[in-house]
Amino acid sequence: MQNAAQYLDKTRSAAQRLFEGIDAYLALLRDHSTTFVTSHTSEEDFQRQYDAWYAERRSAIQAALDAQKQYIGESFAQATLCGAVLQLAAKAIECYSKNSHIPQDWVSFVKPHSKPVPFCTGRLVRGIPLGLVVYAARNQHTHFEDQNLREPNVEVFRRLAVNHGYGKGSTGPVVDPAFHLGTKSIVSFANNVTALLEWRSLEAYEADMRMLLEI
Repeated sequence: MQNAAQYLDKTRSAAQRLFEGIDAYLALLRDHSTTFVTSHTSEEDFQRQYDAWYAERRSAIQAALDAQKQYIGESFAQATLCGAVLQLAAKAIECYSKNSHIPQDWVSFVKPHSKPVPFCTGRLVRGIPLGLVVYAARNQHTHFEDQNLREPNVEVFRRLAVNHGYGKGSTGPVVDPAFHLGTKSIVSFANNVTALLEWRSLEAYEADMRMLLEI
């Protein structure tokens, strides 16, 4: 493969199958959605409407709970597919990125001529270049058993966890557990990151990659 366009072309079928697999796991939740909507005027009215809704939807609610349990059981399998998507993207950036510039707010974390430099490009995701998000997420997924990630990986996740705009007016920082490296229940963040990037289809993935790689 001589260039980025050829890379995307040669890996397209693999990427397509990865996204189809990811969607199959997400369908476990999507196909068993249960939502209760009410316009109650009192607690008694709310309870009456809820009880009627629950009685009518009891079997669907149980199916949704079972689907949630199944999804949780398959969450690492889904993360494995998301990690593979991140690996495809990271290899493309590593081989074909034209970027040599380090943004000013990253000079303390990325050394000149180091491996992360080509990744310092792409649209901003919570204030972070998309390429750096891919770099850090791929590394975390690949080395999820290692609790001592190096920079700029740690700083990427720190910014993802706090640069969200939630909790405005609160007295202290609000940390998003979906990207907080201290969240013990999360082994791999690959699923959360690809969801944040809105990489849930081949088209969305390739659109970002083409822009980042200047194709």
